[in-house]
Amino acid sequence: MPSESSMLIVVGRVAALAERREELIELLRWMQRESRREPGCLDYGFFESVEVENEFIAVEEWESVGALRTHFGAPSVAGFAARIGDLVAGVPEVRIHGVGATSDFPDLTPFDQD
Repeated sequence: MPSESSMLIVVGRVAALAERREELIELLRWMQRESRREPGCLDYGFFESVEVENEFIAVEEWESVGALRTHFGAPSVAGFAARIGDLVAGVPEVRIHGVGATSDFPDLTPFDQD
């Protein structure tokens, strides 16, 4: 379980309704801008899948559990949640990952278990 000071990575997937795709993209751009302004947000972006049509992937990096908790309570998150349901097919999938170490490619030294 991550400690309060652990860096977190959030990965989300959502499928746009084809006829509401452009509206969803505008909402994603807005959420991205709002989230990047928040304390503790290291990076936040939405990307389009090259494999699944109209699927978008969110990748968020937060400096701590506390920063992500604060983000979850932000008015922008409430506004995003209220608007996204009409623009997507199905329920968004979101997973949160705790980070134990980070390194630059191709250095795997921090992950060696030996």
